[in-house]
Amino acid sequence: MNKILSKTTLLLLSAALFFNSCKKEVSDAITPEQNEEAVLKAEADNAVTAEQQTAANFERDFNGMMGNDVAARHQKNIVQIAQSLPLFKSLVAAVVKTGLAGTLSSASLNATVFAPTDAAFAKLPVPFNNAANIASITDAGQIEALKNILLYHVLGTEVKRNQITQGRSNTTALNGGTLYFSNSFSVLLVNGNSLVLIANVDASNGVIHVIDDVLLPPSQNIAQIALGNPAFSTLVAALAKTNLVSVFTGTGDFTVFAPTNTAFAKLPAPFNSAANISAITNQAQIDALANILKYHVTGTRYFAWDFGIFNSIPTLAAAPGNQLRGILGFNSGFIKGNSNSTFSKANPVNILATNGVVHVMDQVLLP
Repeated sequence: MNKILSKTTLLLLSAALFFNSCKKEVSDAITPEQNEEAVLKAEADNAVTAEQQTAANFERDFNGMMGNDVAARHQKNIVQIAQSLPLFKSLVAAVVKTGLAGTLSSASLNATVFAPTDAAFAKLPVPFNNAANIASITDAGQIEALKNILLYHVLGTEVKRNQITQGRSNTTALNGGTLYFSNSFSVLLVNGNSLVLIANVDASNGVIHVIDDVLLPPSQNIAQIALGNPAFSTLVAALAKTNLVSVFTGTGDFTVFAPTNTAFAKLPAPFNSAANISAITNQAQIDALANILKYHVTGTRYFAWDFGIFNSIPTLAAAPGNQLRGILGFNSGFIKGNSNSTFSKANPVNILATNGVVHVMDQVLLP
């Protein structure tokens, strides 16, 4: 009996050793890069699920507010629908204050309105943060600014959710500004940050899409954003040294992955500080720096949601090897350069400019 037990014990011990050996071989086969990618993919999947769930929860609550009488709802115009719901007090106050109630009530309007909730207005500074403060505005400049913001939420034609192109697209608002759509994973974002909570609320004179952030027209170009932030002084010095500042002061439609001073400080000299970069005289180093900077720029706008899950993002750097890899996020994202050992975190993201969008990076991306 003891011999049988001993043999059984040996067999079990051998099996355990073999199993552990196999596990070690599998573990050894997984690289740190694969581990990082698995973690980031899980984060991206969670972000997608969270945004889908936020919209689904809101739609359930919103439908409860709207009631079941669809025919009666369709007889109301855009303003009447907003007035009938408790979550649009700030929007209604803004429409009244700016004299746009008549326009948005017109039977011939046939418009699309991206309608921010009261919670969206609450994120704005005083006096634009609630209905009472908006109603009390008397400054003509503030009223005009508010009117421009509201018109930035209106399209001159009716556009349903299914008419918005999958992926990246844009359209022109009534104030002449451009709205940018990120439409993927059953999630629709406007200008990168504003989630469409519920779409296709039909009115007699158009359609309403409810959003969770007020859309603000950009007022600065990319160069002005960089120059106005001391955390970008090294980046500004690099742009000046390579004669690229003028590229970002004019018209365009760029995405800039903007490394901070801390990110540059991780590089070897002379690329590690504004002073060292300004002192460079070697043309080969200047050319290398220019290519690195172009590796941080794309020729079209990518908001963080457009990074996708390991999407390839082409840059303005010299080909081949001018692609970045992206991982989406809602308020952040991740980007990897060809020669970077890890993904770089983009945070904050979606800083809208008149000629593009800026994402703040914690590493310099290396081609």
